[in-house]
Amino acid sequence: MNLQDSGTDESVEACWQRLPTTWRLMLDRGDSQAAAAGRGVLALIEAASAQPELRRLYPFTTRCVLRFGSGGGLPTETDTPAVEPLRDGRFRVLSPSLTRVIGETDTADAAVALVLAQLP
Repeated sequence: MNLQDSGTDESVEACWQRLPTTWRLMLDRGDSQAAAAGRGVLALIEAASAQPELRRLYPFTTRCVLRFGSGGGLPTETDTPAVEPLRDGRFRVLSPSLTRVIGETDTADAAVALVLAQLP
């Protein structure tokens, strides 16, 4: 993946702007069971958005897993690790295929640092 070719700046930035807003709205409307996962996802989005290397990629979530799309248009392909919040407040970094655990961390910032260390 060439990070420079991940998509148009405007569409990627729109995703980065929309995603935390969407999760905040879901948290405002959600139940207590989903709240912990939602807060974890929001913490991950905020930590990832501070990283220029990740800001070039399309952020999206699938079942509370934060992923980063590398293709243009809809984020249909990714070769970047994903990260998910755990019930105990920790975070798990997964391989791009979501089949292998790369590591677990205590904070969203540490999880994002692990994603950055694994970028292709």
